[in-house]
This record gives sequence, structure tokens and C-alpha cells, in this order.
Amino acid sequence: MKTTALIVVAGMAAVASAQTMTISWMVSDTGNGDGIIEPGESALLSMWAHMDPEATGFAGSIYDILGTGNFDTGTVDVYDNLLDGLTDDGTLVAGNDITGVESFQLPPAFNGDFIADNPIELYNITWTPNDYSGRTVSGGTNHINFDVYTDSFGTSVPYTGDVSGFSFDVVPAPASVALLGLGGLVAVRRRR
Repeated sequence: MKTTALIVVAGMAAVASAQTMTISWMVSDTGNGDGIIEPGESALLSMWAHMDPEATGFAGSIYDILGTGNFDTGTVDVYDNLLDGLTDDGTLVAGNDITGVESFQLPPAFNGDFIADNPIELYNITWTPNDYSGRTVSGGTNHINFDVYTDSFGTSVPYTGDVSGFSFDVVPAPASVALLGLGGLVAVRRRR
């Protein structure tokens, strides 16, 4: 009997360790959407959580968003937690870090606006460079927890976190594109 109980407990531990929430970022921009920040564009950053195995849905996480490279060379224009209710957008501090973000939602039985998406979009940032000198900008998150609902009434379990950060390039006006444009004008003039 004791052996069977140990096997069941060991099996439950193996299942629990296989539960992972992957945090990733999508990078776009306000111009052509290619994620390369050119003159006149701002970066659009979206943080997503994917739960594996899939469960009832995202319950909550507390985290900081931290720049790791050149994030302080621009301005955070918008920082927005996308979950309604039990959330906090966090506090924008020096260097454009955003601390104390709380993303939570009540379980489906008590929340008519429950978002069951998997992956689920949690957070958006709009970042505008102070200038368009060439550089790579990067950052990521520091999470305290990764909680997922396993039923509609609020039973939740902690998942293991797998967190990746964001990275994008700021570039000056592409000189090669400008030269191609001039070359096209010269070719048109020669034909006349």
C-alpha cells in the first residue's frame, strides 16, 4: 500500500513539473510593422503567456519589466495591463523600468469577462526613441509567480515559468534605400 502511494505521489510530482507557462514578447512598430524602428516610428511591445498543458486559463502573475540594453534611450509613452479587475499597470521608474505589475483575473464562475485565450496577451508598451541613432534595445521580465486556473471556481496551481525577453533595432533612415531612390531618378532622366 505504501509503495502504491509513493508511486502516485511521484507521478503527481512529474505531472506538476511538466506544467509550464511560457512568457514571450512580440515586437512591432507604428509604421510598417516590421519591428525595426525607423525614423518617425515607435516600438509596440506585447507580452504573451502560453500555458502548457492547457488549463481553464490564466490566473495571475506579479512581475517587473526591466530594460537590459538601451531601454533608457527612449520614452515609454504607454504601459498598459490588459486584464480588467484585479490588475495594476505598475510604476514607471527611472530607466523606463516598470515595477510592481500585477496581472490577475477572477475565475470564470465569478468573472463574466474572463479571458480564456491560450496564449493570452497580458501587457502592452509603446516606446519611442529619443533619437534614431543605430542601436539594439532589449529588456525582459522578472516574475514572482505563474498561476493557472484548473477549474471554473478558482482552483489554481503554480506553473514553472519559461521567460524570454524582447529585443529590437533602432535604425537611422536607410541610406541604401535613399541611394536606390536617387539611382531611379537618374535612370529616368537618362531615358528622356
